[in-house]
Order: sequence, then C-alpha cells, then structure tokens
Amino acid sequence: MTFTDLFRAEAILLDLSEPDKDSVLARLAQSLASLEPELAGREDELRQALQEREARGSTGSQKVGIPHIKLPGITKVTVVLGVHRDGVDFDALDGEDVKVFFSVVRPEDSAEEHLDLLRWIAGIAQHEDFVSFACQASSTDQIQELLGELSVA
Repeated sequence: MTFTDLFRAEAILLDLSEPDKDSVLARLAQSLASLEPELAGREDELRQALQEREARGSTGSQKVGIPHIKLPGITKVTVVLGVHRDGVDFDALDGEDVKVFFSVVRPEDSAEEHLDLLRWIAGIAQHEDFVSFACQASSTDQIQELLGELSVA
C-alpha cells in the first residue's frame, strides 16, 4: 500500500466552506469518524484532539494545513483531504489563509510510519502548483491523480 491509497474518494472533501478554524476542524473530525468503524462515535473526541493539537501551534503554512493526532484504541491510520477554495484563517505560520487540509489520525504506536506519511504530505504540499491544482479539481479522481503525480515528481 502506498500513501496515495489512503486517500479514497470518500476521504476527499472538495466542498469545505466552513467560516473558521474550529468549524473546519469539526468537519474534518466528522469525516474521519465516518470513514472507519473504530472511529465511529468518536467525532467529539477527534474534534477536541484536533483543536488541542492546533492550540499547541498551527500546522498551517503555504496555504496547507496538516492537523494530525494520535488516538488510543485504533489500529490503522485514517486520513482526510479537504479543499476550501476561499481559504480560512488557520493561524498559519506565514499568515496565509489555508485552502487545503490533510487531517491524519494514527494509532499511538505507529510513530515512524506516521512521520513518513507527514514527510510525504509536506513534500506534496510544497509543490508550487499543488494548492492551485487542488482548488481547481472538480472530482475526487482529479485529486487522487494529482497526489499520484506529485508522489513520483
């Protein structure tokens, strides 16, 4: 399995329109909770953990946010990619509004795999055209293709 395989169609949100950081984190938590049975019913816990993570320091930079957490009682990594075409104030390090979000929840004992995934995401996020291409995507297939192309670039 490659990292691109984590981004199934149902893990890609092309329509984020929430007005602020907390609302975006709540939407990401809702989506994460709906993707895996072991996350079902844990939406509030996910939202709170994501908010606590961002309170320690924004994961936003270069129009990309990567709110990521570890959670007890799960066995696999779950991800969501969300596109907010207008952008939202995410207290990003560079002051830019964030337009693309990669949210990651991982088991407590998968630190090395998690770091590899975050490095992979950061590499894609730093590509000069990534955000503009992601914001122009009209289908989850286009996002999946973009991730695949940038993975080998």
